[in-house]
Formats: sequence, C-alpha cells, structure tokens
Amino acid sequence: MEGRLSGAEVGELEQAVGCDPSGVCLELEELRSSDEDGLVALCNLRRGGALLHNVPRHLAWRLEPDA
Repeated sequence: MEGRLSGAEVGELEQAVGCDPSGVCLELEELRSSDEDGLVALCNLRRGGALLHNVPRHLAWRLEPDA
C-alpha cells in the first residue's frame, strides 16, 4: 500500500483482502498517512490474522493493541 488510507479506500482494501485475512501480508512501507477509519481497518485485518509489514513509525504506535 502507498499514499493515504482513508475511509474512502477501506471498502476497496477489504474487498481485495477478502473474508479471510489470515493469509495476507500487507506491505505498508510506502503508506504515508491514514485516517481513523483506515487505522481501524488495519487493526481489524491484523486481528483477523493479516501481517502488517514495514509499518511506518508514525503509524505503528497508533496500531498498538492498547492505543
């Protein structure tokens, strides 16, 4: 993924991943920003088993389980 992940793109992301995210690895090195909807979607995908690879530091802390 690259650029910005906002609520407008969440449906497209979820459709691309499908109903079982456990076999998915998302490369996030080029993800520059995300709104709250995008962060919630990434957290939900991770909870579903997706791997989030190379999460930028400025977003990683917002994806922590207790954040």
